[in-house]
Amino acid sequence: MQLLQAYKANKAHFWRGAVIVVLLLAGFAALSQWLDVDEIRNYTEHLDGTLLFVLITALPLAGFPITPLHVVAGIRWGAALGLGLVAISILLQVLASFALVKLFRPLFAKKLAKFREKIPRGAYAPVTLFIVLVPGVPYFAKNYLIPFAGVPLHIFLLVAFPIHALRASIAVIFGQESDNLTPGRIAIFAVYWITVTLGCAWAFRRLRKQVGGPRPAANDPTPRA
Repeated sequence: MQLLQAYKANKAHFWRGAVIVVLLLAGFAALSQWLDVDEIRNYTEHLDGTLLFVLITALPLAGFPITPLHVVAGIRWGAALGLGLVAISILLQVLASFALVKLFRPLFAKKLAKFREKIPRGAYAPVTLFIVLVPGVPYFAKNYLIPFAGVPLHIFLLVAFPIHALRASIAVIFGQESDNLTPGRIAIFAVYWITVTLGCAWAFRRLRKQVGGPRPAANDPTPRA
């Protein structure tokens, strides 16, 4: 019932996102008919593991999209090892983000001032959860915004890390299965994505009521005051 309420409250955004995800999955499956997927996977599987791990950890700190990197991790290491290494990389990113904000706080104060003004007031854990769940804000920006808001490291880790890891699992598993994207597997990925999205939407909706947080506009990637 709660997930259904979240769906009704975010129906337009949900269906827009669902269509995009299904089209991307279907497009990848169609593209694989034109490309030599086995050759691409063979090249990826022979990438230097240490270098790849460094890139997966470091590039998102500079704003590089994290999902393609997690797909590569799934291809290179498979689901089990890939999820473990990606989890470690996310942990390191959280620690590095916290350290960078503390070290270069004046720089982040200039870049993130408008973001911080729109953060709802409340306890650190709800505020962290609010930032992690708010739609539209890039992964790297969330990781910098949380410590900039004054959240202690232990709460940052306890709240943000599990959600980041859960979302990353979709891309990692997709990478492992990318050599055989049957309609059934595409449907499974779509259902998985829908479940995670609805769960996050429901949690964000409840949290917004609890902490008095604003709801972002449909065409605005940042929360509105």
